[in-house]
Amino acid sequence: MKPEWHYRKASGFSLVELVLVIAAAAVLLGIAAPSFFSWLPAIRLSAAAHQVATDLQVARMRAISRNASTTVAFNPSGGTYSYGADSRSLPTLYPGITIASVSSDPIFSPRGTANEGVTITLSNGSAQKRVCVKTVGRVNIADASCG
Repeated sequence: MKPEWHYRKASGFSLVELVLVIAAAAVLLGIAAPSFFSWLPAIRLSAAAHQVATDLQVARMRAISRNASTTVAFNPSGGTYSYGADSRSLPTLYPGITIASVSSDPIFSPRGTANEGVTITLSNGSAQKRVCVKTVGRVNIADASCG
C-alpha cells in the first residue's frame, strides 16, 4: 500500500520551453517591427493634428470662461504655437512634423466664435492634415480641404 504522501512532479516551465517561447516571440517581433515603423510618421501626424485641435478648443474655452478674446499665435518656421502662457513645439513633441502653413492666427471671442475661418496645415513630408477653425468656433481635422 502506498503512503498517503507522495512526491508530486514539479510544476512550471523547463528552461528549454522558456527559451523556445522567447525565440518564437523574437521572430514575431522581428517580422512585425518594420511594419510598425512604416506607420509611425502617419501616427505622429494624426497625433499632432489632434494636439493642435485640442489646444485650439482649450483656447476657445478660455476665451468663453474669461470673457476675453484669446489669440493662438502660430510660428510655422519654428513649428511652434502659443496661447496665453501655454506654448507647444510640434517638432519636439512629434519629430518629423512641421507646420506647413497657417492662413491666419485664430482669435476666439468671448462668445466662442472665431474672427475668421482658419486652416492650419501640418505635414510629415509625405502627407498632410489640416486643422480647420470655422467662424462659429468649431474645430475639426480634415485630410483634404477644410471646405
